Amino acid sequence: MKGPVLERSMTVDPFESIDVRIEVLIGTLLILNTLPLGFGFAGPWEDAGFTRGIGGLIGCYLFYRAWFATTFGFHGMIPALHLWSDPSRSTSQLTLIGVATLGCGWVIGNPLAPLFAEPTGLIITLFGCLMLLVAGYAWLVFDGGLQDVDEEE
Repeated sequence: MKGPVLERSMTVDPFESIDVRIEVLIGTLLILNTLPLGFGFAGPWEDAGFTRGIGGLIGCYLFYRAWFATTFGFHGMIPALHLWSDPSRSTSQLTLIGVATLGCGWVIGNPLAPLFAEPTGLIITLFGCLMLLVAGYAWLVFDGGLQDVDEEE
């Protein structure tokens, strides 16, 4: 099995740190552009707010990509459980961050709703629910009912 991706991956030093500053900078700009003072073009859907929202989602993706690269040491999308170094600590942290994200989604969707686009609170709430789902699954696998039990015979 040969190809440009495999050859490139074999020449990269696995212990070299990944520079994610550009992703964080662009992600920050795209997310800040979703605020009411942001700018966007109408596009074929004839709504500049929709364009800004898509830019905000791309900014969230770039933040996630930067977090993944700094956490696991390579660019990827799915944080497979075998990559976790301290599952109990990570599960509790992810649970707390998920609850905080749900709270942030509620605040942005209710009291601060006039300052943001209509679906902003809903999207942030979705992110929080996904974090809690991953934390719950990780807890079940590492500490709960889905963990591997060594049978002694």
